[in-house]
Amino acid sequence: MPHQFKVFTMDYTFAKTLEDANEFLRKHPAVLVFFSDESCNVGDALSPKLQNMLQENFSEMEFLEINVQMLPEARGYYNVFVIPTVLAYFDGRETIRQARHVNVPRLAQEIDRVYNIMFS
Repeated sequence: MPHQFKVFTMDYTFAKTLEDANEFLRKHPAVLVFFSDESCNVGDALSPKLQNMLQENFSEMEFLEINVQMLPEARGYYNVFVIPTVLAYFDGRETIRQARHVNVPRLAQEIDRVYNIMFS
């Protein structure tokens, strides 16, 4: 089972296995998946921004973090070849992907289109 952590005021899940991640994606209709590793300083700064974006604008969307150093098989499974990578899943399907240079405002616009259809 995934471990729950408290970040700022948002609960989020950190996947320890691919099974954890897949189960989480099945259970929640909207999930933002953040792929990180310990050597990525950009990821350290990006994670709180993404969490705040969800908390402020997309309260029905869950946050899932996958550390590819701890779970290297996730790279191939999710086709993640650069860090950071962000995937947005709606109804269990990858809908949005941004990698390397993640633009939070543009990501929010892309999520907003799908999110409003699902949750309005």
